[in-house]
Amino acid sequence: MQLVAANDRRAQRVLAHRLAGRVLRITQRLIQNNADSEDASQMALIEILQSAATFNGESSLERWADRITTRTAIRHARRQRKRPKSLVPLAEAEEVANATGHRELCEEVPRNVDKYLAQLPHARREVLVLKHVLGHTIEEIAQLTDTPLGTVKDRLIAARRHVRKMIQRDVAVGINSGSKTDD
Repeated sequence: MQLVAANDRRAQRVLAHRLAGRVLRITQRLIQNNADSEDASQMALIEILQSAATFNGESSLERWADRITTRTAIRHARRQRKRPKSLVPLAEAEEVANATGHRELCEEVPRNVDKYLAQLPHARREVLVLKHVLGHTIEEIAQLTDTPLGTVKDRLIAARRHVRKMIQRDVAVGINSGSKTDD
């Protein structure tokens, strides 16, 4: 990290290559528009490289980079909200299940998890992804999103409730796991 901070091009390339996939996955889960998530990913990598001198080793390099990526993606998404959006799937249900360690979701959820996430309001989707995909604490989410702690808790509860109701509705109308590609 000292070499990256000293503008060593080789060290910067190594770090960018190491983190690029991870950064892109995070931005894709936070921002539905594929082009915007790729833009946010590039901005986050630049921010990580420029902030290398601030890495103090208190947490892992990946966790440190995740926080920068999350803040950058949230700022970018806020700037882009006024633009018309095209809905692009966030991830396949299996990817989300693997990321959260809940593989059993694939068998229990009638549709792809991304379909449910896409139906959530942005603020609720944001806290749900930050908590259950990226593993941030509620306090960290409040800090990252610059939102009061109580609001984060309310959004998380509402998001869980909303997704649960959508799943229950799909189960009640008979949508089954085999029709995941139908929606």
